[in-house]
This record gives sequence, C-alpha cells and structure tokens, in this order.
Amino acid sequence: MRKKILSISWMIGILLFAFLVYKIGPIRIWENIKNLTLLKFLILFLLHFLYFVFRTLNWKIIFEKYEEKVSFNHLIAARIAGDAISYLTPSAYLGGEPVRAIMAARSNRGKSLASVIIDKTIEILTIVLLIIVGVIIAITQIPMPNQYKFLFIMFMIGATLFALFISIKQRHGFLLWIVKALEKIKIRFRFIEKKRDKIEEIDFHISGFYRDHRKTFLLVFLLYSLEFLFWTGEIFLTLLFINAEGATFLNSFLITTLGSFVIIMPTIPASLGTYEVTYVAIFVLLGLGAEVGITLTLIRRTVGLSWAGIGLLVMLKKRSGESE
Repeated sequence: MRKKILSISWMIGILLFAFLVYKIGPIRIWENIKNLTLLKFLILFLLHFLYFVFRTLNWKIIFEKYEEKVSFNHLIAARIAGDAISYLTPSAYLGGEPVRAIMAARSNRGKSLASVIIDKTIEILTIVLLIIVGVIIAITQIPMPNQYKFLFIMFMIGATLFALFISIKQRHGFLLWIVKALEKIKIRFRFIEKKRDKIEEIDFHISGFYRDHRKTFLLVFLLYSLEFLFWTGEIFLTLLFINAEGATFLNSFLITTLGSFVIIMPTIPASLGTYEVTYVAIFVLLGLGAEVGITLTLIRRTVGLSWAGIGLLVMLKKRSGESE
C-alpha cells in the first residue's frame, strides 16, 4: 500500500511539472536557462555547500552539549547524507534526520537524535518567524486579491500553531506524547514498545536542553536567521545570473519566505510539481514572470539533486566502511 501511494504521488508530481512546462512554454524557459553559464552554475553549487557548512556549525553547537567534541568533517558528512534522504522523501524535509543522527552518533545514539530534533526544531521555528515577516510584507505592500491574502494568512497561522505546538511539547516529552496519541487511536508498533525506555531518555535530553541551554537556543536561532538571509542572497544571485528583470533583494526575501511553505509541509517526494507550482505562483504575484519562476526552480532543483547524489554516495561509503 505504501509503495502504491508513493508511486501515485510521484505520478502526480510529474504531471504537475509537465503541465507547468507545457503551459509556460519550453522555449521561454530555455531563453532564461541559457543565461546560466557553467561558471555561474559552479558558483551556485559552491554556495549551496557553504549553506551546508553554516547549518552544520549550528548543529555542532547543539551536538557538543551532549557528546564529546566531534570533528566538523564527521558532522557535515552526516548532514549532507541526511539532507539527501530528506530531499527525496515526501516528509517535509524530515525523512533523513534519523540517518543524520545514526551517522553522527559516537557513544550515544539517543543524545545524537536529541541534538538532531532540537536542531531541526530551531530551524523550523526560524523559518516560521521569517514566513510571518514575509506574509506581513506581502499583504501590505503587494496588490493582490483578498482571497490570496486570506490564503497566506491561513497558511501563516497554521505554520505558527504547528511550530508553537512542537516547541512546547518538546519541553514535556514530545516523542512519548506521539506514542500515547497513537495508542489512543489503537495504533501500536512492537518495535516502539520495546524502545519505550529509549524514547523517554531522548525526551529527557530534549527537555533538558531547553531548560539548561537557553542561551545556546537563542544563539542557534540567531544563526539560522542569518543563514536564511544567506539563502535569500543565493536566490537573488540566481535571478541576477539569469537576467531576471525587476529582481531585488526584497523580492528574493519574499520568494524565499513564501516559498518555504512547500518546504515545511509534507508533500510529493522531492516536492516535485508542488515546488514548481508554488514558486511560479509567487513569481506571477510579484510580477516577475512564470517563466522566470520555473527557471529558478529548475536551477535550484539541479543543484539540490547534485548534492543529494553526493549525499547518497557519502552514506553508502559510510555503510561500506562499517561493514568491512
């Protein structure tokens, strides 16, 4: 059943993508893509690596609150591999987090997983806060139909409530709460029942972080905010590379924030189709053109898939090294 649902979701994504390309026109898209030289692509590829570096530094700050000091290379390998799995799964970019925790673990997998959960939570909280800022700017500065404003506000409220719920629950046993919630609706997994003590231990580590390391939380939150601006700059540079008319840093910020809805919500694997539809709609709303929007997504998808391939190779190398 799971494979069937996955196959259907892939098909929906492919059809959405094909429909967009057909409606916008391959020639119009190509006119933008051909502005991107190999050198420009390599610059964007390397900027994406810097994004991995910054995010790994944030995680390292959290990780070392639990474990002994660990090499940066060890953590960035786990980060790239985990992000590769997340990129290719329909799980709100969360599917690879267990892989990241397992690859990074030294003496205690529970502590490693706790650090990953906290790191991802702070990242999502940062994105939600900046989404709120982006929505406020959009609905006050951009002429749009009232139904668009309503839609943006509803998404914003939903994302905010979700983020607040997660952050509050993590202070009081989030994982165990999930287990109990599943039990109430008669859903039980034997392997979870066997690991109940481990789950309680992970919850203890997570709640302890929020209680004992508030300054670290604020530091990582600030760093993720700065990295979001770096991400905005990457999008702005991409628009300049393809000679997009009307591109500004503010437009790029709105593209980044409003486009983040599709990243934090579970969708089709690799967000195929939904990612393109979201960005094209935002570009049309900003008056930048649908063809520019889908060109940006194609470039970013190519960069993302390239790094996903590298991440899978890193994971395979790690596994082969452990099996020897």
